[in-house]
Amino acid sequence: MRALIITDMQNDFLPPKGALPVPHSEEIVQPILDLIHQEEQQDFHRIVLVRDWHTRNHTSFARSHDLPEYSQFEYKSPRPGDKSTQVGTLWPVHCVQNTWGSQLVTPLLKETYHTHLKIVDKGFLSDREYYSGFSDIWNFHKTELHEYLQKHHITEVLVVGLALDYCVKATAISAAQLGYDTTIVKSLSRAIHDDDEHMKQFEKDLADNNVKLVENVPPHKSESTTTTTTTV
Repeated sequence: MRALIITDMQNDFLPPKGALPVPHSEEIVQPILDLIHQEEQQDFHRIVLVRDWHTRNHTSFARSHDLPEYSQFEYKSPRPGDKSTQVGTLWPVHCVQNTWGSQLVTPLLKETYHTHLKIVDKGFLSDREYYSGFSDIWNFHKTELHEYLQKHHITEVLVVGLALDYCVKATAISAAQLGYDTTIVKSLSRAIHDDDEHMKQFEKDLADNNVKLVENVPPHKSESTTTTTTTV
């Protein structure tokens, strides 16, 4: 069974009014909507919209630490007794629960009546950062995404959305590590950093974790016994 995972297509990530706009992200709204409407042709058994859903004092916000936006910051493990750390970026306040910025972009919001469509929230625990739709950066707290996909017998996922080099990447790597046949569709995603150096590391990270990167949506395997995809 095949699922489409659409990551963080929310108002705060789109220009011109978003608090944390991803460059050119408005370009993929209609193509993603078109893909949803091709559900039967693409044989999507389920469609998941992953959503950032932060508290007002979330630890990933620069304001929460009285530091400049986009500063590098050393996160400490939220687990008592665990002294491990991770270095990350502090962001502008974005996707605060029940605000305009946290809502799905209007064309996708109109699709939420769909019986095969599920919204999964991440980032709602204030003391830890999240990029993956499956868990926090520590892999301690798990969202409902894996359980939902298992319930519906999903074995293959396509991941699209925002941002390619953060939440799309992390969600895809988590999916592959959990055993899903995982593909990112590059034409339906946009990155915060898309320079050659960042993209080279990005592609290496995907290859190291058995995530496929293709330019366009690949045909479902049932359509052909010898499917060929174009690796970027």
